[in-house]
Amino acid sequence: MLRKDDIHFVKETIAPYSSPLLSLYVDVNPSNPDNARRAWLVRAKNTIKSLQIPRDIANKAIETLEFDRPDARTYALFVAQNLVRIYVLQVDLPVVDLAHGRVEARWGEPYVFPLEYVLDEYERYGVVFIDKVKWRLYELFLGDIEECTDAFLELGSGGQSRKLEKRPAARVTPGVELRGGAEGDHYARHIDAVVHRFYKRAAHLLAKLVETSHIDRLIFMGPHEDTHLFEQCLPRALRQRTAGHIPSLPNPQASAGEVLKRVTPFVAESRQARELALLQDLRERGMWGPRILEALQMGRLHLLVAPWSLNARVLRCAGGLVVEDQRAAEAFCPGQIAQEVALRDVLADLATAHGARLEFVQGQAEARLLGEFGGLAGLPRW
Repeated sequence: MLRKDDIHFVKETIAPYSSPLLSLYVDVNPSNPDNARRAWLVRAKNTIKSLQIPRDIANKAIETLEFDRPDARTYALFVAQNLVRIYVLQVDLPVVDLAHGRVEARWGEPYVFPLEYVLDEYERYGVVFIDKVKWRLYELFLGDIEECTDAFLELGSGGQSRKLEKRPAARVTPGVELRGGAEGDHYARHIDAVVHRFYKRAAHLLAKLVETSHIDRLIFMGPHEDTHLFEQCLPRALRQRTAGHIPSLPNPQASAGEVLKRVTPFVAESRQARELALLQDLRERGMWGPRILEALQMGRLHLLVAPWSLNARVLRCAGGLVVEDQRAAEAFCPGQIAQEVALRDVLADLATAHGARLEFVQGQAEARLLGEFGGLAGLPRW
């Protein structure tokens, strides 16, 4: 899993790197038939060799890619004279076109936007696994999962919570059911108070863990009654981060991989729901159409939404203005030579230069953005 040090290195060392640097993105997903028998490695080698780069840089890049690693979806590799850094990712990246075995490789200025985007925009989830024997916390980010070891250790020996019975078994006559009365009610209130204190202690620990791990959203896994009761004991700030509740796993000693398999569909559905809600917001108060880039460059947008796979081409005038087609170039850049460029190569810089946040959507939301909005849409500042 990418840690804070990795993120810091991307932003503070790779992104501002001044010397020429090789940036390479390749789809290595083993479930992709195009990658059978590590065919991606052959394509990556051929792409590197086709670039006009120093031989030692090419050799270092190839040697790094040849090293065996766990299954992943994408490799992001950055190589310079005194720098070699590879990121093994369990997610796809926006903007880079890796379909049908293509490899994205550039020599010169660092091309880190696709990696920086997922680092900044993907939410970090905390999965609270509530079990009668032991409570556990998992951190989920960019498709990777990692257990926060001994997260709830302070709750008891080994982070365990003792099972709380509803009645004082030691004081019940065998064969006779305790049906209530003052003694039974007193014990029930005592148990409720114990449970409440236990959950409050757990909530206090969770608040500290959420802050130190920079967790954005919380998923509660376990019996319905327990997870909802625990949520009620959380401070408001934590309750507002709740993404949802999912049933427990049959095996309380489930591995991190089993937890990941259970929560991944939920996370994907949650992300899709938010993206579809964003499109509905765009439909009600947004703008789109052939002049959306003009609105962006006039500073009228505070949010621009684009498809994950951005394959359109546009024209860039000599003065730097980017327009959709030749007619717009003649209208806004009279007498200038317009150069055709890939929209994915200029969109991020345009959004940054004009103070707009850029968001990419996938799946069903991406299909709707392309079909109903023409590929780009934005929310105006006024």
